Amino acid sequence: MRTVEDLLEEAKQLPPQARRDLRDRLDKSLEEEERPAAEGAGEGPYAALLRSAGSAHSLAPDVARNKNKHLGEIYAPNRTDR
Repeated sequence: MRTVEDLLEEAKQLPPQARRDLRDRLDKSLEEEERPAAEGAGEGPYAALLRSAGSAHSLAPDVARNKNKHLGEIYAPNRTDR
């Protein structure tokens, strides 16, 4: 098997257009090599949920929208004399 250094020496002897073509093909090959790992990372039993994360909106009131009411219930003293 040839080493990377041998391949680089051969590439240096190529004409400029052939070097550009080689570089483009190497870039494309590397992109294709990296893509399946990124796409497959979310596959599994929760893949559909992970893809939809952040896309839903609830119309129900929550603590963040009514924090003053909820904080008041927590921090205000309970009055039993009324």
